Amino acid sequence: MAENSFYYDGSLCIACRSCQVACKQWNYLPGEKTCFFAAPGGYQNPADLSSKTWTILKFYEVDEKKQVQWLFRRHHCFHCTDASCIDVCPVEPHKAMTRHPEFGTVYVNQELCIGCGSCVDACPFGVPHLDEEAEKSKKCTSCVDRVANNKLPACAKTCPTHAIRYGEKTEMYALAVDRVEELKAQGFPNANVYGIKQQGGMHSIYVLPERLEIYGLPVNPNKGDLDSIKRRGREKFAAWQIDQGSNLASVAAGPAGAALLAGLAAAGLKKLADRKERVASEETED
Repeated sequence: MAENSFYYDGSLCIACRSCQVACKQWNYLPGEKTCFFAAPGGYQNPADLSSKTWTILKFYEVDEKKQVQWLFRRHHCFHCTDASCIDVCPVEPHKAMTRHPEFGTVYVNQELCIGCGSCVDACPFGVPHLDEEAEKSKKCTSCVDRVANNKLPACAKTCPTHAIRYGEKTEMYALAVDRVEELKAQGFPNANVYGIKQQGGMHSIYVLPERLEIYGLPVNPNKGDLDSIKRRGREKFAAWQIDQGSNLASVAAGPAGAALLAGLAAAGLKKLADRKERVASEETED
């Protein structure tokens, strides 16, 4: 099966925040006490992602040639091909931060996550956040439970202007390139695609009508010294093993370790299966 990708068209987005609401609702994410804040956009709410908020709309007020213009950008996980969050995850022998084998989605296996925060430190976009109470990393999952059941992610399904789409990666990339050419012909000379060249090709790409720097996006995303992050992660994993009262590294070398890991994997798959059943039952009205 071909890998999938999100497609976001900033020229079509009306910042209605339907995607924010749909993400909260589908993933049972609790509400947070938030407020409008001053910069970069006074109408943006909340200010940033968190362990309880996995997608937001960023607002940018641009004043060029004495004309005020509002620009919007959806902010959630890019699901990078060269994902530094996966690279630095210290959990062994199977990483807690991993990639879906079919769709290319980067997600956290909650059964394996130890809450070390390595992925938080490594992400150049500030996407993963730690749930301090659960001691787990949280972020967008691309609604793999819905996609596995041939349904669109909640955000893409609810978008009223089709600014958010989801489909095969090659198709979304081609759509983005064509759309940029259309925008340039319509008087947006700075229109560009973000995500095709970055991080080995992302599974969430943006069509933006203006320059990248306006949207606060790095041309070459780089979080810095990943080796140091890896070292700290390994130290935290070793401490976690001691806290658990057993050395998982040595246990995993034998049959008991294989059984343990198989059990953890089975638990994760069962959760996915349960979500599939929920999709099937709740989407019958579609």
